[in-house]
Amino acid sequence: MTATPVNRNPNRGAGVLKGLAGTLGFVCLVLFLMAIEQKQAMDAWAAVRDGTGPAIGRLADWAKRGASDGIEGLKTATAGGDAPDAAASRAQVLAGEFRAADDATRDSVGDAAFTGALIRLERGEAFRTRPLRIAAGEEVFSAARQTFADALDARADAQIELRQIVPHERSQAVPASALCDGQTPGMVALLHRQDRVEMMIFRDRTIVGPDASADALCGVWRFRKR
Repeated sequence: MTATPVNRNPNRGAGVLKGLAGTLGFVCLVLFLMAIEQKQAMDAWAAVRDGTGPAIGRLADWAKRGASDGIEGLKTATAGGDAPDAAASRAQVLAGEFRAADDATRDSVGDAAFTGALIRLERGEAFRTRPLRIAAGEEVFSAARQTFADALDARADAQIELRQIVPHERSQAVPASALCDGQTPGMVALLHRQDRVEMMIFRDRTIVGPDASADALCGVWRFRKR
């Protein structure tokens, strides 16, 4: 009986091992980053979870490079192309009392006070918020194809802080608001520049982007530091 020759391809086996080693190495690096720099790891996950196109692209590029630049590379990927400016924007804490900067704001909401996660408006509205992500001014926020920069008269690279509106108590629901024509508000977008703040409120369950409904935006209000 003639034995069937065995087709041994050392290159194929080496390729499989190389791919496995690369995958394991990447997993180990992510676990390492989560252990020592949890905030950046969580920002990366939040970017993927919220479907932020530019951030996903930056994270993909970071991964393609083999994540060789470690923590600094991950920071750059999650914060944006210009990491120092993005980090400075995140570090700028919005707090204090602001007066209405135009008649429309004065008539509808009055003055505003920002205290941590809480936004209080003079006309009685109060929103408890939690951070979502930082959006670029050039991002489109609804099917109307309007950008944050258009709505806020801002630069394309402006850093817009997005916050989710959450209940004041876990057992409660977010109440409807007259600012959203009696509907439930779901998200706040804030642009803080020097002594001014512009605030956009979006209807509940809005995921900003070109797929959001054209009427997702409830309105824009403008304030100036007291």
